[in-house]
Amino acid sequence: MVSVVFLPDGQFLPVLAAPGETSQVVAQLDANQTRLPISGRSQRVGEQLWVELRLPDGTTGWAQAEYLTPAYAADQFCASPQVQGVSLEVVERFHQKDGDGLAKLVSPIHGLRVRTHWSSSEVFLGYPPELHELFIGTKVYKFGDGGALQTALEGTFLEVLYPLLVDMRQGAVEICNTLAQGLAADWVRGYIQWPFEYANLNYLVLYRPAPPENELDWRMWAFGFEWFDQRPFLTVMVHYRWDF
Repeated sequence: MVSVVFLPDGQFLPVLAAPGETSQVVAQLDANQTRLPISGRSQRVGEQLWVELRLPDGTTGWAQAEYLTPAYAADQFCASPQVQGVSLEVVERFHQKDGDGLAKLVSPIHGLRVRTHWSSSEVFLGYPPELHELFIGTKVYKFGDGGALQTALEGTFLEVLYPLLVDMRQGAVEICNTLAQGLAADWVRGYIQWPFEYANLNYLVLYRPAPPENELDWRMWAFGFEWFDQRPFLTVMVHYRWDF
């Protein structure tokens, strides 16, 4: 079984009669479609991998693997011993600047992407073999804004994201498939959410409460995982904090 992933609300994933973008469209899947059977057949056309799906009407069709993820029940995910503590391990790999260790945790299919605010656009950080560059490279990323203040976040990974991740090493608690929320989580909208594009990914949350002397100084990271080869693989990171 697979589910659709990484598509915005209102878009559709085309299903084609054969692998390749020039083939006839035979169906369209909603951006949050879940639990579609697969035939077991796949084929690469150029750089794109295509997967054959079994559609609800009994027919078959092909869709890009880029927008599919293995379906895995939320309760099974949260109950799995393989999941417990993984978010803390992710943060530790970042703290140690351990590119090889991080690569073993990240999805080889979809790589790793990040949002500095749940409503901002995502930035693709790379596939596992490329992740060591985060700690030694000088590439400047445009991470979008920091929330309601529309503060532009631009710089290298070590300049912008590294401090936000290592801040979670002390006092953070891990939660499964549920977002915590501190004071002033989103002043404009009045709420926070797990982005729609990742709705079919299970996630672990690391939430660091605010200290008594500064009730706004809380932080949260949500780490989205996909499940294959009988284990979870990290593919998404979303940052949350107070937001005036």
